[in-house]
Amino acid sequence: MKYIFLAEPIDYFLCMKWLLKTRIGYTPIVLMLMVLNLGNCTMVFPILAPFSDLPSPTGPYTVATRHATWIDSSRDESFTPEEDYRKIVVQVWFPVSEQTGLDPLPYIDDPSLRLTALARQLRLPRSFINHFRNVHTNTYEIPGTPDLLGTFPVILFSHGLSGMRFQNTSLVEELVSYGYILVAADHSYGANITIFDDGESAEYRAAKRRSLNEDFLNNVDLSQLAIIVGDLRFMLDMLFKSPTDSLLKDLPLDVNHVGVMGHSLGGAAVVNTMAVDQRVKAAMILDGWYAPVPDSVVAAGLDKPIFHLGQKAWRNPDNYARMDELFLHSSGPTFKMLVPGTRHTDFTDMPLFTPFSLLIGYTAAKNQLWLNNLIRVNTTCFFNVYLKDHPVSEVQNQIRSERDVTSYIFVPLLP
Repeated sequence: MKYIFLAEPIDYFLCMKWLLKTRIGYTPIVLMLMVLNLGNCTMVFPILAPFSDLPSPTGPYTVATRHATWIDSSRDESFTPEEDYRKIVVQVWFPVSEQTGLDPLPYIDDPSLRLTALARQLRLPRSFINHFRNVHTNTYEIPGTPDLLGTFPVILFSHGLSGMRFQNTSLVEELVSYGYILVAADHSYGANITIFDDGESAEYRAAKRRSLNEDFLNNVDLSQLAIIVGDLRFMLDMLFKSPTDSLLKDLPLDVNHVGVMGHSLGGAAVVNTMAVDQRVKAAMILDGWYAPVPDSVVAAGLDKPIFHLGQKAWRNPDNYARMDELFLHSSGPTFKMLVPGTRHTDFTDMPLFTPFSLLIGYTAAKNQLWLNNLIRVNTTCFFNVYLKDHPVSEVQNQIRSERDVTSYIFVPLLP
């Protein structure tokens, strides 16, 4: 746990306004007001809600990373009025041999811009989360070329609306530590913020392209799905080209074994990508939002492995009804695991940082380390089977071994 005092002042009444706005109940409010009476709201908040570093990955490899700005000259950027090309920031995490004498990277890549955008998204004063800049990952910048034998399967990750490319770093690090290469992008204008290599940035605009309706699921321009799928297929194109790009150069990519993984709208995006792109072999969906998945994909189903891992029930029951329809029409292996006592953001890194997210209702999992382990173990096992040719019994036995969850397994018999 980190206990860091900050100097930036914030008005006491702003703290009061935020407490009332969050509707977190009288007991937490009384507790926080008692603490606030001890001094400045900003100074005590890092003590009231300290942030923790991410749990260590359990595999034998060390995790390294690099990132770059990619430009897709085949697509116009529809979020801007200018005639310009689609531009995204892409990060790759890859396994290396054990390293010594290096400091792990911070979780937040550019605090001056990223924290302001995050505070706006969370509807918190920026000063409440300033100490987030001190959270560290288990990832390193490694100079030179990775010195490893063989090649490693590749997994693309897609975040949801207003998410970030590194919002599931704990899961990414776990997969890389067991011999995978992970690639993720900030989907520009659909991400919380995208910060390009030249210092320019793209703010979140995805829900601003049309006027808002009462129903949240109708607030979003669903054409955003096509843009994200376009990003993923562009990333696949780059992976399959001769790896001269500085981001991919010298990486031991096994492009014959490529999986996808997504959260929320990113889940819909990777489902659609796998349906239209034969290069994708398996998909892991973290609390996916299925409303944007095209009717044609739902009606045809999927003929490749898919695993949904999410909350027990969505507020809108139509979401899981659509998922079940997709599964019903699918001929490939399908797996489903529903975890009670969780909500949408529990399937990101958020519950790992601070118990305050549980207090104010951003997350619901009371045992976040148990949930994180469940996500990491089942995801790794799934990809081991379908990207590393482990026996299918491994993922079946793993799912059956889980307690306090609802699960479903369908594996078609071989002819």
